[in-house]
Amino acid sequence: MPNKQIQNKIEYLGFRIAIAGLKLLPAKAAKSVLKGLFWFGGWVIGIRKYVALKQLSKVYPDKSKKEKAEIVKKLYRNMALTVYESYLMDDDTLYKNIRIQGKEYIDNALSLNRGVIFATAHYGNWEAARILPKAGIPISGIAKPQRNTLFDNYTNAIRERCGMRIINMKRGLRDIIHEFKENRIVAILIDQNAGSSGLVMDFLGFPASHWKGVAKLSLRYKIPIVPSFARRAEDDRIQFEFFPPILHEELEDTEENYKIVLEEVDKILENQIHKHPEQWFWVHLRWKHSYNMLA
Repeated sequence: MPNKQIQNKIEYLGFRIAIAGLKLLPAKAAKSVLKGLFWFGGWVIGIRKYVALKQLSKVYPDKSKKEKAEIVKKLYRNMALTVYESYLMDDDTLYKNIRIQGKEYIDNALSLNRGVIFATAHYGNWEAARILPKAGIPISGIAKPQRNTLFDNYTNAIRERCGMRIINMKRGLRDIIHEFKENRIVAILIDQNAGSSGLVMDFLGFPASHWKGVAKLSLRYKIPIVPSFARRAEDDRIQFEFFPPILHEELEDTEENYKIVLEEVDKILENQIHKHPEQWFWVHLRWKHSYNMLA
């Protein structure tokens, strides 16, 4: 519709002007502006603050108000730095800003020549995975098309700049299998609400609907799963942490076995969240379909 197209153009123009303005500033100043904006929008105005604090209170009932507030403030800070690294930081600088731990697990999984699944999450700066091809890691990512196609195209062009491939979620299985046949890695976010079509299982102590895809692909096509997270370290560098592959060649492609695989993956993610709760995306309605975390 013409009105929607005009709206998209206005939004995109405003975004590009803002990015251009921030690029005129020194890096430290641009980061400070973004951190201030996210702090004001999130903590002062309260965008999704209620959601984050309520969900934190359910998962960590023994934490004090001060501790939970600190976690949420660090979450908004991480979001600001993620925006900076995604849209303002050049590729060479981003690459110098990462550390990789556990690359041998990727190499072992790729040696099977079947492709690999990265089971990842809204944790740290997950968008920084776009830089991994510079480290010799052939990654592809599944992305849901955004409403504003101008913004979507701009973001995907950045994601693909270093060799990452973007798989349109709507095209699904065919493109994923193609990537596996080329022995590439497909990154899949495992912490999204799957609604009525998912498997309801415990996550951080409460029932949550899980997408079956990671487990189904692994069991049906015997693809190893490497749990993978991009943690923001204390010095603000991005620490990619890869874990030993999960591969159950003995298990058949059944829903009961999906639960076995997903429980293994969940356990690793939950451990990472418990170690560094400020890294996870508490503003996301993870339990929306299965449990009222806001009550």
